[in-house]
Amino acid sequence: MNSLLLLLTWLAPLCLALLALRRRIGSYWPAPLAALPALLTALVVPAGTQVEIPWCLLGAQFGLEGTDPVFLLFAAVLWLIAGLHADLSMGKDPRLGRFRLYFLLAMAGNFWLIVGQDLVNFYLGFSLMGFAAYGLVVHDGAPASLRAGRVYLVMTLVAEAALLAAFLLIFANTQSFAPTPMQLRGLSDWAIGLLLLGMGIKAGLVPLHVWLPLAHPAAPIAASAVLSGSMVKVALIGLMRFLPLGQEALVDWGNLLAIAGTITILYAVPMGLVQTNPKVVLAYSSVGKMGLMTAFVGLVMLTPSMAAPVVTALAFYAAHHGIAKGALFLGVGVARTTNALRVLPVLALPALVLAGAPLTSGALAKAQIEPSLSDVQGLWADVIPALLVVSTIGTTLLMARFLTLVSTSRSAGSSGASRAIWIPWTGIIAIILCMPFASGSALPSFITSWPLAAGAVLALPVLLLQPDWAKRLTGSVPPGDLIEPFAELTQRLSRRLRSTTGRFEWQLEGVEAMLRKASGHRLKPTPSTAQILHSWPVAGAAVLSIGATLFILL
Repeated sequence: MNSLLLLLTWLAPLCLALLALRRRIGSYWPAPLAALPALLTALVVPAGTQVEIPWCLLGAQFGLEGTDPVFLLFAAVLWLIAGLHADLSMGKDPRLGRFRLYFLLAMAGNFWLIVGQDLVNFYLGFSLMGFAAYGLVVHDGAPASLRAGRVYLVMTLVAEAALLAAFLLIFANTQSFAPTPMQLRGLSDWAIGLLLLGMGIKAGLVPLHVWLPLAHPAAPIAASAVLSGSMVKVALIGLMRFLPLGQEALVDWGNLLAIAGTITILYAVPMGLVQTNPKVVLAYSSVGKMGLMTAFVGLVMLTPSMAAPVVTALAFYAAHHGIAKGALFLGVGVARTTNALRVLPVLALPALVLAGAPLTSGALAKAQIEPSLSDVQGLWADVIPALLVVSTIGTTLLMARFLTLVSTSRSAGSSGASRAIWIPWTGIIAIILCMPFASGSALPSFITSWPLAAGAVLALPVLLLQPDWAKRLTGSVPPGDLIEPFAELTQRLSRRLRSTTGRFEWQLEGVEAMLRKASGHRLKPTPSTAQILHSWPVAGAAVLSIGATLFILL
């Protein structure tokens, strides 16, 4: 029975995706039903269960190890509730069938990589989830969505290539498609660097984060909820599973990852505060929280003795963040279809949870993280407490900005569908309220929440008084921030290249005319440079050359 559930976890959404394009097959069942086997697996199948299929994909291995049940549980809850929200809110969308197809494929990939314990199945699930999410980003076909899709696709391709190269090197070092933590000792710097690059893109570490603030406002509400709540968390799974955490100290790489996470936290907060779209504010909040979590992974690479408690605490932190962030995104969808001021009091609950308010899972997650880092040595022992305080204050400011933007947003009016989408949203709010008590851990005291109060003290005067300097900063940085100067530089280079190419082609035409006049007969017209580069033989040869070069380097 356990073996069947592990396989149905990812096969169910994959098979239902084949029916997704048939719009009239069940108005409200495909997406929520597809997540039920994963939810049942997370609740019933015990940790340590393994299923091996030697004849499949070089020896497929499925199971739940360590913190995998936690990741699978909150991912299944998110996909189920987001799928129900999509079916209730997008019933009249003529592209609903296409949305369901990509949604179910991305769901299958997400579950596949969680239960796939070997390199091949993790990579296949990672690739399926990544490419299917592109269809969610460009769903409405608007120019801004297509641009966000292009940026997302480029970053996804880089992540896929880096991860594939890293897995090839891991296999070369371990001679195993399902390496144990002991076998991962002594990985080459190339393998670790490429793994960090691929997972860093998925986690949204600065400066690899540019796709996140562009993809979130472009994607439908339900897609944004799972994109930020579940899909970006696979970076943590990859780092925990394929780095030798707890086996050896990787000082240089650990410092690099911890510094990258710290920079990401400090960068995401001011970028999010100047945004004018509530979904973009939530995107930058996700960037900052993923920076915090990856910084903790970097500290484990420095001090292997912390691996067990930090990994356990990180799993609960990821679950708390995923559920709360999913509730915030779905709340934006509810606010857009009804009176935003009616939604605001309920929407403030997951915002307070994310900021770590007392008696919430946010406060509990923070309380579990701090003691697990007690073995940190050197400069980081002083930096980590300050970093947690800065992260809490920054999250509080971002949540205040988010609630302000939602309160001033326009609603599309009330309808039957708008009333119905309160059902899944109320369900996820109830889960958030029950999480701290279901964990069985003692809740921290109120005094530990002083950074939240500090953030509120900083935010309230600005929100109430709205000084001129704050108004000038609003909207000063577009979503994607670093991509804008890069795009401008690319356009300048493109214009310069076209200008140079045009002058070169004009000179060639002049020489050809002289030769034609001197010879007295017509010469075959010379193809332009653009025609040469766009011809299939030249393009094919270029692709093969690049592929051969990468193969030789690997």
